[in-house]
Order: sequence, then C-alpha cells, then structure tokens
Amino acid sequence: MNKHFLLSILSIGLLFCGCNKNGDDNQSISQSQNFKPSVAIAPVIDNSESGLNWDLSDEITYSISSKLIQKKKFNIADPQKTKVQIKKNKVHSNPFDTDLAWVKKTFPGEDFVVFMEMIEHREQVRNADSSKAPETLSADLNLALRLRIVDARKEQPFVILQEIIQDTHFIPRQFTKYNFQQSPWNSEEFSISPIGIAHSLLIKELTARIEDYIILSKS
Repeated sequence: MNKHFLLSILSIGLLFCGCNKNGDDNQSISQSQNFKPSVAIAPVIDNSESGLNWDLSDEITYSISSKLIQKKKFNIADPQKTKVQIKKNKVHSNPFDTDLAWVKKTFPGEDFVVFMEMIEHREQVRNADSSKAPETLSADLNLALRLRIVDARKEQPFVILQEIIQDTHFIPRQFTKYNFQQSPWNSEEFSISPIGIAHSLLIKELTARIEDYIILSKS
C-alpha cells in the first residue's frame, strides 16, 4: 500500500478523534451550564422584635423562594416542606455556628442551603428632641439581616457566603407607626406602603446575592 496513502488515513483518524473529543468536551460544558442546583431556603430566624402584626419570617422566606423560582435557575425546595423537615429532624443547631455537620442530614439531596436571621427591624424617629411629640416627626426604618449560604455538595458542608445586609429607609411623618395603620403582608395595599417598599428592596437584594454566589460556586 502506498506510504502516502497510509499517512493520509492516519491523519484523518487523528482528526476524527480530535473532533470527537472536542464534541465530548463541549457536551460536558453544556451539561454543566444547564445543570440546576437544588437549593433549600431555611425559614428565616426572626430576632428583630419588629412588633409587626404578621409573621415576618414567613414573608421573607416565601418571598425570596418565589423570586428564585421565577428566575428558573435553581430547583428550589418547597418552603413549607423545608419548614416541616426542620421540625421533623428536631434541629436545634445554630446555622451560624462553625459546626455544619448536621446540614447534610437535615437537608438530604440539597446542593446548597440558605440561612437567614432578621436581626433588626426598627422604626426610629429622625429628631432626638424630646420636646417634640413622635407623631409630628418623620422616621427611619432600620433593617439588618444576617445571610449565610452553605455548599452541601461535599461530605463536609462549607460556607460560601456570610454577611450582614443593612438598609435604612425614610418614612414620612404621615406613614410612621404613630400615624399610620400598617397594611399587613399579602394585603392589596402592602406593596405601596413604606414598609412594603422597604421589604421589597431588601428581598430583591437578598435574592441577587443568593443567585450570584450559588452561580459562582456552581461554575
């Protein structure tokens, strides 16, 4: 057989193998990009003593879960099932402690678990002059929430993000707690109330942080 003919066949074979390998690599990259991590949003721990007439933990937990579900980038565990699961496992561990060994047992099959703690939800009048009645003054709504995201894909879970998010929102005098009956969460008026707007902005910020860090860790 002609020597040049054999070299041609060998070259074509190597080229085919190379294309095949590139095809496999591209397929792996595509599958990795399309993979949706399973994420559990643990019920928010509310230590804010806000005095609101609804469950602040439920509001933030369900609102963030709903926003992430709408984005369709993760498989979000049902918040109600997650709540039941925690009670069933009788979890008394501090999710912000260094010991995270219990996370995999409590959230089996989840790739990431999000923990949050509402530390502050306080309306504070803007003028410290005690001679003025509080109902004559505007106020600031001070919010502070601790966020921790845990990567549970490996044998030993580890923290990929921990931070405290703080926001302050101006509340006009006529809408402070001294002059205004706050519409509760899930009412028609809530979304246009000062507290409703402040909560919406906080939830938007939290959702973005959760999304960004999980995507970063996934890649």
